[in-house]
Amino acid sequence: MKNFFKKIFKKSNGFANGKPTRQHIEFDDNLLDKNAIKVIKTIYKAGYEVYLVGGCVRDLLLGLKPKDFDIATSAKPEQVHKLFKRSRLIGKRFRLVHVLFGVRDFLEVATFRSGKVKTAKNGVIVRDNHYGRIEDDVVRRDFNINALYYDIHTKEVIDYVGGLEDIRAGEIHVIGNAAKRFAEDPVRMIRAIRFAEKLGSEMSEEIKVAILKQAPLLGNVSSARLYEECIKLFQNEYSFAVYEQLEKYGLLRYLFKQTHKNDFIKKACNNTSERIKQGKPVTPVFLFAVFLWQAQNERFALIKKKQRSFHLAQLQACDEAIINQIKQVSMPRYITAKMRDVWMMQHKLEKMQPKKIQFLLEHRGFRIAYDFLVLRSQSINPELKKTADFWTKAQQ
Repeated sequence: MKNFFKKIFKKSNGFANGKPTRQHIEFDDNLLDKNAIKVIKTIYKAGYEVYLVGGCVRDLLLGLKPKDFDIATSAKPEQVHKLFKRSRLIGKRFRLVHVLFGVRDFLEVATFRSGKVKTAKNGVIVRDNHYGRIEDDVVRRDFNINALYYDIHTKEVIDYVGGLEDIRAGEIHVIGNAAKRFAEDPVRMIRAIRFAEKLGSEMSEEIKVAILKQAPLLGNVSSARLYEECIKLFQNEYSFAVYEQLEKYGLLRYLFKQTHKNDFIKKACNNTSERIKQGKPVTPVFLFAVFLWQAQNERFALIKKKQRSFHLAQLQACDEAIINQIKQVSMPRYITAKMRDVWMMQHKLEKMQPKKIQFLLEHRGFRIAYDFLVLRSQSINPELKKTADFWTKAQQ
């Protein structure tokens, strides 16, 4: 990635007379989102300042195809909303506009923020709806590498804080004081780790020290918000590396306190990464089921001593592991229901009852339960290899 960056950019000397650095670059049209370009042109035509911003600019600079294209503008949310028939205003803490193109296809448009924010006693931002100029907006962003703006009309990357230099050097620095910025939004700590692994970059010493001291603040973040962040943390090509870094910096316990590293987790994370590299589908059901498998087993071992029914003991153990987890990271019911199915099917697959073979093969949850069993046999339960082989042959 760094080599790609060096090819397309000349070395920047930073700011000149307090003005931002501007780099002319024409990105590959195949990497740009056509809908994002349409939205920007519509806002620009209405007379407002508007840019691509954040992670999409960073990824474009590195020759990567961005997953999301965020847009920043001088237009107020209500003004943006009026420009697009298919749009909606969302958020209280951060007022945004979603321009809709499909059921799950939308672009996020944010108005430039000012430096004024409303915080709680613990420093967490509770309201950030004071609007300003682009010069104000840039200092509200988290890391230098995410504070880059791209003007599609002049084809310039605009850098106010040294983000271009950080990308070139493979470094990650917080904008402002790390301890204060993490207190404002503790999620920035796990984002720093994810970006470091994704980009092969090094976090600054200030970031490392702040995370080690302030990791417990992550426990104050809503469980619903952490669900989306966990999807980003683990459904990628560097899943296990992220897991290890979260553990190293004391953050994992505030996401998955029931989870402890073992070879099963390593196999599952690496398997997820390989599937993504190969363009195969992945689901959070699988990884979350792996992360909580040990906790579910431990609960079952205790419950079955008092509960005569094996089936009811299994159900109770599943429910208790899930209930404990959603206190930290909330999960949709369809996710927890499928996790429960995966766990409950393990015993059925292990028994290999001849009368139930066809029924299990035709079960809608068979494939994921089978994959789960195979990884167990390749890691923490080598005694299940013959069982896994049996079900492999049964599908042929």
